[in-house]
Amino acid sequence: MLTLPAIHPFLADLLIEQVRMTQQPEAPPDQAWHRIVEDALAQRVAPLLYQWIDLPDHQSFMPSTLRSRLKQELMQHSAWNLLLTTELRVILAACDQQSIPCIPLRGPVLAEQLYGGCSVRQMDDLDLLIHRKDLPTVKNLFERLGYRQHEQRPGLHEDFSYSLEFVHPTHGFLVEPHWTLAYPPHLEIGPMRPVWMRCQRRRWTDLDIHCLRAEDLVLHLCLHVQHKGRQAPLLWFYELDTLIRRHETSLDWNVFIEQVRLMEQSAATADVLTVLANTFHSPILDSVVKQLTDPPSKSSSSRFCMIDKEILVQSLPNSGEEFAMLTSLQDFKDRLRYTLSLVFPSPQYMTRRYGTSAPVRLAGRYLARLCRIGVEGFRFALIWITSVRRTRHN
Repeated sequence: MLTLPAIHPFLADLLIEQVRMTQQPEAPPDQAWHRIVEDALAQRVAPLLYQWIDLPDHQSFMPSTLRSRLKQELMQHSAWNLLLTTELRVILAACDQQSIPCIPLRGPVLAEQLYGGCSVRQMDDLDLLIHRKDLPTVKNLFERLGYRQHEQRPGLHEDFSYSLEFVHPTHGFLVEPHWTLAYPPHLEIGPMRPVWMRCQRRRWTDLDIHCLRAEDLVLHLCLHVQHKGRQAPLLWFYELDTLIRRHETSLDWNVFIEQVRLMEQSAATADVLTVLANTFHSPILDSVVKQLTDPPSKSSSSRFCMIDKEILVQSLPNSGEEFAMLTSLQDFKDRLRYTLSLVFPSPQYMTRRYGTSAPVRLAGRYLARLCRIGVEGFRFALIWITSVRRTRHN
């Protein structure tokens, strides 16, 4: 079961009341502010805390040193967000010139949708949604823009993952073109056709861009939260709740449920929606969660989904998806190639990942990686065997 990160009660109350627009929480005692600021920074909600503390009646509550630190952090985030926004415009314009359909995911576009600007939302990288058939053209485009492709072995992401990764030549941030909203091991692109058919055009800065329809955006944010699991910051839950409330009267839950089932993501989305309903009191119909949690039909694919869910919940972050993908591969050569790429990536990948090219240090990194994956693989195998037995008994 997915849970919210543990934070100071004042910060939790502040976020919930900010969405519900009812009443503001009382100011905490002075000794609590240090933890509140640390929690806000860790959970990426520092801009929302600063908005509250910057109100005329609240400016004296927080100690001046902590307020200065918070302001400095936000200035750095704003500068970084401006850089990402500028680069996203360049990429979208280049895609438009090459007639490549492209939908920005999250990032500056979501920030503008939810907050009216890019300064509030903390962002690390850029994500795009493209058609899988456009991958060769997309790779050429990023090569012309000076990006370096980042993957364990050439072709691994394209054959076994959901996105490519490109590294900006100067600033080092990632741009990830996705071809599905799902995560391993469910990577079929057929269910993406309705998403593309429903996408809408809108004006962003000075560009006409494609955007996800509200139902598909809610689904995408749910899956992204579930993908990160315990690493998902509180900001993402807050934004999901904000989005659902903003589209409460127009959101078509039937379209949402149909797309969730088409992508075989019922358990994952129901988990996230349940957390939102229980903590943020999001306006989610009980019937929606009930339909998503109804027992699946007794088919092999349903049994596989149940096993996946058990594995992803108990495994380490991201490792569960990697190993679940491995178990879903039927061809021995594919399994061997995938395993070797995970355990023994190329030296170029290791150098970029760990920041060292010295042979001795690289050898140490390879050994440490082998040990870590071995331990995680053993743990995964135990969970997988337990899940298979439990599912068969059911």
